[in-house]
Amino acid sequence: MKSIVSPFLWFLFLQGAGLFLLLRWSSIKCSRALIRLLLVLVFLLAIISTPLAGDFLKNTLAIHPTENSTTPPVAIFVLAGGYLAGATSDEDVLGAESQRRVLHAVGIWRCYPDAILVFSGTLGMLRPERVTQLMADVAMCQGVPRSAILFESRSINTREHPIEALKLPGVSPATSIGVVTSDWHIRRAEQEFRRYFQQVHTYPLSPLRGTQGLKSFIPTAESLDDNTTLLREWVGILWYKILGEIHVV
Repeated sequence: MKSIVSPFLWFLFLQGAGLFLLLRWSSIKCSRALIRLLLVLVFLLAIISTPLAGDFLKNTLAIHPTENSTTPPVAIFVLAGGYLAGATSDEDVLGAESQRRVLHAVGIWRCYPDAILVFSGTLGMLRPERVTQLMADVAMCQGVPRSAILFESRSINTREHPIEALKLPGVSPATSIGVVTSDWHIRRAEQEFRRYFQQVHTYPLSPLRGTQGLKSFIPTAESLDDNTTLLREWVGILWYKILGEIHVV
């Protein structure tokens, strides 16, 4: 019911209906061509705003996790996914995606307790390095000792994670590493880490259960926001490939 009364859904409906009426009433060839183009764009916007489109995009970005490797990871990099800054540092809250990544990484670490958990990333916010501290707090609450944790709080994007990783003590291109991040982000993360490391294990989060039934066909503002992130991820993958080729040349 909430989806049906959504202002965004009615916006798309009224836009399409209005353009369709204009197409019927317009007799100018140039105007009719422009209206047809606008109708197509509204139709595409409606499609990309559905949960079904999001499921498709996630499937194109997903890769299988590493299983039964003969060489265990020495360092498990957990990529930061954001936090909510409060009025003071005590009121800062780890974002849901970052928290899911930490909890998943703790599960991986329990399989390889000799590995080091590296919380990687910084954010251009009030307290840029706070996100990795919050991630470490969650990990220690789950039983990970402080001695098994390292911080990499200098990388500001996916491309910089492996570059800054090589500056950490005991980390070299020959180090066997694991990468923990969201299922939709793992492809780009793996692409970048493999530029610098010989052995990369991937541990993506399990995808959240998508919308089922007829609701998956209904456009929503939330799905548009999520799907924009997924489309931007593909753009980032292609852009990083271009930068990599330029760097090689």
